[in-house]
Amino acid sequence: MLVTHPRERKHPELARVLLRDILDFHGVSEVTGMSRPSMNTLLIRPSAGFPRPIYESSGEHRHPARLWYRKDVERWLKARRK
Repeated sequence: MLVTHPRERKHPELARVLLRDILDFHGVSEVTGMSRPSMNTLLIRPSAGFPRPIYESSGEHRHPARLWYRKDVERWLKARRK
């Protein structure tokens, strides 16, 4: 049985993070089975309907850090396979 802190019940988004329900770019690539170059192409094509990241940083010298909810990615993947 999973025991949650009362704060987690008030902030379900925090609970999702604590339950490791967050994927970075590499995790999304692994879950979808797509190469990183294919993922980059997917992200710039609005017609693909890929979920928007829940967090995206920008940096001068690095690629942006992006995070997605695992369930959003899995939902998109399931719909795509139909």
